[in-house]
Formats: sequence, structure tokens, C-alpha cells
Amino acid sequence: MSDAGSDGPTESYSGEPTAERLIEIATYFIYIGIVGFGGPLVHIAMMEDDLSGEDGWTDQQTFMEGLAICNTLPGPASTQLGIFMGWVRGGTLGALVAGGAFMLPTFIIVVVFSWLYFAYQAVPSVEAFFYGINPVVIGLIAGAAWSMGNSALAEGRTDLEFHIGSETWSVDYLLGALLSATIVVTVVANPNPVLSFIAAGLVTVFLYRSTWIRHNIRQVGVWGLVGVVATLLFLRRDRILAVLRPRVRTAVESSPIWGLLTVLWTNEGVKLFLFMLYTGSFIYGGGLVLIPFIEKYVVNEFAWMTGREFVDGVAIGQLSPGPVVMTTAFIGYKLLLDISDGSVGVAVLGALVATIGAFGPSFVFILGFFPSFAQVRENDVIQTALMGVNAAVVGAILGAIVTLARDSFVDLLTVSVAGLTFALFLRGVDAVYLIFGGGAVGIAAFYLL
Repeated sequence: MSDAGSDGPTESYSGEPTAERLIEIATYFIYIGIVGFGGPLVHIAMMEDDLSGEDGWTDQQTFMEGLAICNTLPGPASTQLGIFMGWVRGGTLGALVAGGAFMLPTFIIVVVFSWLYFAYQAVPSVEAFFYGINPVVIGLIAGAAWSMGNSALAEGRTDLEFHIGSETWSVDYLLGALLSATIVVTVVANPNPVLSFIAAGLVTVFLYRSTWIRHNIRQVGVWGLVGVVATLLFLRRDRILAVLRPRVRTAVESSPIWGLLTVLWTNEGVKLFLFMLYTGSFIYGGGLVLIPFIEKYVVNEFAWMTGREFVDGVAIGQLSPGPVVMTTAFIGYKLLLDISDGSVGVAVLGALVATIGAFGPSFVFILGFFPSFAQVRENDVIQTALMGVNAAVVGAILGAIVTLARDSFVDLLTVSVAGLTFALFLRGVDAVYLIFGGGAVGIAAFYLL
């Protein structure tokens, strides 16, 4: 790699942050952030064409290594790859500039559309437009999950092979069972998605790595005991909190530090940041994994917005050229718009807070732990666990959209629009065209029916 140093495992990737390079990084990623319609695959293809090879920022091998590890990490892979390439070119400062420049155009677009949405949401024509968009988003998510499921189920053994149209499906029965079970559990119980991912990974390891488990039975036993204790504490958390709450209240009343922490915890802006930080740390498998997290907490538990508003926010995120994770800016905008009694300036600040929280872990993963992830990725047991996690990810997405579809499918027309969107998306029609097409159908239905 032409810009690598030689001081250690981290420095071997890091470039020199000269002013010329930082301007080059900012210019390039603002450009991608503006023209990169088509999702992560388009972003990755553009970076590969422009930034790898003899005339690029690094060689092809380093680029592919970075891509492979970014695909293993939680978070939006194309954004993390951009951060990685900025790091390769301009060190830590280059990584920050690359990530910020990449997200800036999308952030501005989402904030502008958020303002338009909440300012004119009650206008009948706007309401009709989003009436048509809602089922389109459901169809798009289902189409993306279809492709993800095809890949996830083929990662294990080939227990069953069949063709659907021009696609070949190779299915591992265990992964298929995990995917199906996650759908059911998500629809019926709606657990924390992280618990579903962990359970699926453990099941896969226990069934497919039994020899390794027998050879490391003591270590497995210790970690198993820790896991059981942690699970019991989690399941009994309400009773534990009930016992601790009086003691905590006494501590709060007698300590200014505890009082400050309580004030911060009850602040919606702080809660927004912490939740997005948590979500950004666990959206393994791409930006769409955001959906089960948001559906469970933002819509159901926190009640920051309705299910239909969230689906509209996903549509706004899809209309921008950047990652769908930028939907978090829409959520932050809505929350602080509500608690500030309609202040647009505070709402924009909320969008920024949510964005920093959701994308912050991606910077930490690349800048702080990239060499460690490079080593972990080669571990066979970890790879086996990730097979189960990938299947559970698809199941969680599908389970969440079943719940969201209840708000979006209000009549036969919306169901038909979702089905048509699903079919067209699988045939390669761009999501932007489908969203505007759905909006046109909604407006036509408003004036004609």
C-alpha cells in the first residue's frame, strides 16, 4: 500500500493527513454523497473504481481487505468503507473528514425533507402522497430482505437447492429454521433484536462446532454460566429495579452527582443520543437492521413517533443518496420538534444528535478496533456464529415489517402497491423511482377515488 507507515498494526493502514489530502478526501466523498444513488453496492463500486489500484489511494488487496472487514462490522458497510479509505489516505483526521463529508449531503437532504414533512403533513395532497409511499417502503424492505435471505441461507450447508425464476436458492435447514423462528419471535414477543442475534449465533456454534466445544469445555462452561446469570438478571430486571429504586432515590437526594445523572437520564436529547449510540453499535448486517430496533423502541416503547411516521421516515431516507441509517436524523428531528413546541432549530439539533449517535460507533470500530476485527474475522468459530446471526438478522427485519405493515396496509390498493414494488425491486428498478411512483399512485387515488 503506497501510503502505509510501518509503526504498528494500526499505523500500517493510516496515511498522512496533509492539507492537500484532506481537501481531496472531502471533495471526493461529498461528490459520492451527492451522486451515489442506488445504495451501498453503488457506493462500494464507485470507491473500488476510483480509489483502488495503481492510480488510487491504495492497492486492490488492501481495499478488498477493508471491504471484507467492514462487511463483518456492525453498521452501514459503505459508510465504514468510506471511513476506512479516508483513514488509509489521511490518517485519523482523514477518516473523520471522509465520514463527515460522505454523510453531509444525505443529512441535509433528510433534514430538509423532514421539515417539509412535518410542516405540511396535514395537507391532504401530502397525506395522499405518503399514503402511496408507505406500502412502497414495505415492498422495498421485503425485497431487500429477500436478497439478504438468499445470501444468508446459503452460508452453511446445502441441504436443499431450488430455483425461483433466475435465482438459485441453496438452503441450510438450520439457518432456515433460525430465520423462521426469529420472524415468529419478533412478531409475537418483539424482544430486543440483540438477544435474537446472540441466541442464533450460540445455537449455530453448539450445533456446528461441537468438536471445538468438547475441546474447550471448561472455557465454554464458564462463559455459559456468565450468560445464564446475565440472562436471569435481564429477565428479572423489573423486580431488581424495584428493590434498588428506593436506595437509588436516597442516593440521588443526598448526592449532587447522582442528581446530575438523573437529570441527564431524564433529558430526551440525552436519551436520544444514548439510544442511537446503542443502535449504531448493534445494527449488524447493514442499515436495514435499524428497522427492528426502531420498531421496538422508538415506535412501541418510547412512543416518539407512530409506525406510519417511521415508515415515511424510511422513505425519506431512501430518497437520499446515502445510507438508510440516516433515517435516524428524521427520528431525532421529530423528537426534538415535539419537545421544543415546534422549534425548527432545536429539531435540526436533534437530527444532528441522532446522526452522531448512530454513526459514531462506525468511526470507533474503524479507528480503534480495525486490526482486532481483522484477526477475529479469521476465527472459524466466529464465522460459524455469524452464519446464525445473519439468518436472525433477516428474520428480525421480516418480523418487524409484518408489524409495520399493519399500519401501512389500509386497503387492497396499498397491499397491491407493496406487492408490485416487491416484484419491480427484485427486477432491478431503482428505489427512488418506485417511491415517487407510489406517491403518484397515492395522489391519483386521492383525486380519482
